[in-house]
Amino acid sequence: MLRSKNSPLTIEQMIGIIQNGLTQSQSPKHIIIIGAGMAGLVGASLLKGAGHKITLLEADERVGGRVYTIRSPFSDGLYFNAGAMRIPNNHSLTLEYIKKFTLPTNPFINQTKADIIYANGILTRLNVFEHNPSILHYPVAPHERGKTAEELLYSAIQPIIDFINQDPVRNWPLIETRFRNCSLGTFLNSYFSDGANDMIGVLLDLEAYMGMSFIEALRELNLLTSTMYFYEITGGMDRLPKAFLPQLQEDILFHQKMNRIIQADNAVTIHAIHQKTSEIYTVTGDFAIVTVPFSALRFVKIEPYHSFSYMKRKAIRELNYMSATKIAIQFKHRFWEKTGQKGGKSITDLPIRFTYYPSYGIGTEGPAVVLASYTWADEALTVSSLSDEERIRYALQNLSEMYGKQVYSEFISGASFSWSQNPYSCGAFTAFKPGQQKELYPSITVPEERVYFAGEHTTLSHAWIQGAIESGIRVAHEVNHLPT
Repeated sequence: MLRSKNSPLTIEQMIGIIQNGLTQSQSPKHIIIIGAGMAGLVGASLLKGAGHKITLLEADERVGGRVYTIRSPFSDGLYFNAGAMRIPNNHSLTLEYIKKFTLPTNPFINQTKADIIYANGILTRLNVFEHNPSILHYPVAPHERGKTAEELLYSAIQPIIDFINQDPVRNWPLIETRFRNCSLGTFLNSYFSDGANDMIGVLLDLEAYMGMSFIEALRELNLLTSTMYFYEITGGMDRLPKAFLPQLQEDILFHQKMNRIIQADNAVTIHAIHQKTSEIYTVTGDFAIVTVPFSALRFVKIEPYHSFSYMKRKAIRELNYMSATKIAIQFKHRFWEKTGQKGGKSITDLPIRFTYYPSYGIGTEGPAVVLASYTWADEALTVSSLSDEERIRYALQNLSEMYGKQVYSEFISGASFSWSQNPYSCGAFTAFKPGQQKELYPSITVPEERVYFAGEHTTLSHAWIQGAIESGIRVAHEVNHLPT
């Protein structure tokens, strides 16, 4: 994993901090932390353990932020992860916290050879497509025929990944400089036909990234090539943030949405509005750590105005966030398993796009919840324009293209969640546009007087719990050693 350029800590040092905590502070401070997502919880836990007074403000009624598990209206024991849903096997910080809290895990089956593909009106399986890529009738160029979407993609990017892996410290910056203003779509257009690019975008779930920075997409693809398997937390991913509650419950104020940051020479004051009563809450501390996404921070008034630098204000205004929408459906039986689909996913060019089947309880009788639809970016915004009822109805309609009318007789209930409609995140995760890493990233983690910053957007591990944890450790380490 690439570390933030602003972080002096190695992964090994961070793991040591998770295991042993920070050194005890010789000058304990009152630290206000905004946001009880993973970054805020990690920072609060470490700083409280080092002897500081913590006030943790959370606008929502729960901890976890974008680690969110929905259990209603499903049967007891059933759920779906509306946010983070899988953990790569090389995300050592996330796995270390899971180990620390002795949380159970099971394999997350990301893909199987039996995965259904439904594209261009053709229904097939992944193993059939890999044997005969022409079966889907994508209008690829003659020299591209007979190659899968993955084979085409990696024929272009594997030489770059190999070059990076020869010496990541030296070679990543060289690649970043060369491609810093290039989008993924621009890069692929220089290699492949429109038909091949369409196949890559649809089947590899890269349509959402076509307008994003090529470096952003390359970092993600490099992670996935080095990741052999994934995990999930058995019983729901929210068990991880909830594991911090025994230590931090008394320090968290829920329903408090920050709307002003006021800095003085020796203190910082946070104003918040209670989301239920509309009462104003004010707290003053020595330092503040803001972990909320910049998309949400955009609505917060900063006083004095120039206490935040020009580049920080620019980053808050311009940093790009990807949308994501999920639809989950509970069925009476695991009818998909009878067709050979045990875990894994379906890939379609229908509005639902990707369907993920449960990796736990395979082979059992009774009801189960399917992540019927997972969409990103513009497609997620399109789906999020529908009501919950319409989302579920269209999801069933799309699933019936693959499984027939049994989806209606098997249907019990459904739920959906749109991160772009969530007022506390205003989007799902950070995704750099071309040029943003060079222009904005260096200023994102820089403190502004008495205000420090954490969250997945302050790292290069966007969209993953790992990034949030990394940032929480980094900022706690920084603040722990500050003089009052």
